[in-house]
Amino acid sequence: MIRSFGGPWPALPLSASCRIDVEAPPPAAPADIEQEITHLWQQACTTTPALFNGCVFSASCVTRTAIKGYWTEYRRVFAQMKNPALFPFLRLQPLAVVGLVHTPDGYVLGRRNPSSIYQGNFWQSPPAGSIEKRTNTQNVNLAEQILAEATEELGLDAKSLQVGPPLMAVRHPHTRVLDIGLVLETQLAFKKVEESWKQHANKEYDMLACVPALDITTWLGQNTILPTSQYLLQHDVKSRMPRTL
Repeated sequence: MIRSFGGPWPALPLSASCRIDVEAPPPAAPADIEQEITHLWQQACTTTPALFNGCVFSASCVTRTAIKGYWTEYRRVFAQMKNPALFPFLRLQPLAVVGLVHTPDGYVLGRRNPSSIYQGNFWQSPPAGSIEKRTNTQNVNLAEQILAEATEELGLDAKSLQVGPPLMAVRHPHTRVLDIGLVLETQLAFKKVEESWKQHANKEYDMLACVPALDITTWLGQNTILPTSQYLLQHDVKSRMPRTL
């Protein structure tokens, strides 16, 4: 457990075969709660017109082998993030994917744009983002979700990446966001990844860095990397160490 960035970030190791089960959403919240959601969303849209009320996934139960949850509107998640007092009524735990891209040169980290609604200026392992309903299907496919984020945030297509199994679920304090951490392998040199990012990606990150395994400890000591990415770095570096008898 990492204690920083506003409180403890507990991590639960996941089975490689962990599945995601989709359930029906719970009943609507009381009228006054719905009014507060609408008020916060309209207020935010006035400031940031580009906000989009998509369909995102919220977990209701998380174990090592299965995650249960349902689809809900992003505006509800946004309202709970802005006003944590809504959690007892909404009990939303929005699911996100966080990938750690390993290149022949090292690991890819990105600095979140200062204008980001959430966690601006911190370093993170891209790609990362909320689990969204991207097709008409109700099912959740973690590999499809992380590859879609890789296209948006790094400009990389699925052919250049190999997605590993889910490794852990990490809970953000206060917002209750649940990150599902995965490692992605690429044969592309970091320079190629950076070129793709500059040419094709969105503005989620304003800077990329390549971190060789030998420099991980120095980076972690700066306390500027978000905890889920810290866990992934520590886990993957350890998993690649030569085993001794």
